[in-house]
Amino acid sequence: MCVYLTVEFVISNRGRRHMRLGGFSFYAEKVFPEKSKVRWRCTRRTCRAYAHTLHDRIFALSNVHSHEPPALPPTSTAPSYRAFTHAALATQAKAVLDD
Repeated sequence: MCVYLTVEFVISNRGRRHMRLGGFSFYAEKVFPEKSKVRWRCTRRTCRAYAHTLHDRIFALSNVHSHEPPALPPTSTAPSYRAFTHAALATQAKAVLDD
């Protein structure tokens, strides 16, 4: 059985790369650059949900959270994250490497 989830990579307000998956936010707990592998953890400290990605594709996932997904305040229409596509991230990385 295949389940398709929408994955979005975003930059947090503090400039760190996060992964959004089903309304939940994950941070990069461990990066293995030689393998292009990243181990992600839920941003809630007590939550044990995790994901593993290889070249930005999920290959292992425990999406069982101990909390509900965070909701934006009703008066706020602006998201708390700046969303970037893979193309935009690649363009930014290339610009940094070219400098």
